Amino acid sequence: MPARPAKHRESSQARRAKLLDAAIEIIADSGVSGATHRAIATRAGVPLSTTSYFFASLDELIAAALQLVAERIVARAQATIEEIGKTGLSPEDAIDRFVERQLEVPRTEAVAQFELYLECARRPELQASAHQVMANVERVAESALRTLGIARPAERAPVVVALMDGLDLHRQAWPRGEADRRVMREALLGQFRTFTAEDTATRREIEGV
Repeated sequence: MPARPAKHRESSQARRAKLLDAAIEIIADSGVSGATHRAIATRAGVPLSTTSYFFASLDELIAAALQLVAERIVARAQATIEEIGKTGLSPEDAIDRFVERQLEVPRTEAVAQFELYLECARRPELQASAHQVMANVERVAESALRTLGIARPAERAPVVVALMDGLDLHRQAWPRGEADRRVMREALLGQFRTFTAEDTATRREIEGV
């Protein structure tokens, strides 16, 4: 079978990307229940048959949308970690940088993420995709903690992710501008200080000080 021309492959990738972006927008606007094949295809501006061409089922399309949201979250966070590593920022300045990046996350993606998480409680078939997404996000949090010199980063990463998700969920329900930045910064800084204090106490105990 002859290979498809590069132009055709690029066109296919562009249509698939349109479907996923449309799915994310609709989920954010109307919830997962509003993300039908027809609604997604219409929003993407492609024929209805395009959805079944790229995805075997609606669940597969929704899972792929969740994965895309996670990939964007991870990419932004990883870029911030690399930036902090290169610039050698203090923990306080590093937390400020993380907060700024979190506040820059598009509302559509943040809302879609929470809608998809909630849908997993009603549709267990989506849970495997959600678990993979959350594991990827936790790995980035682990990397961030390691960069900040925190011990046991793998164990503590889920705590940080849960904290950030909770703060972001509240922010979607009640956006408060500068107050959101202050609350998020203080929460992360407080958690960092707690970890640091625990690490110091552990070292002293080991050293018999």
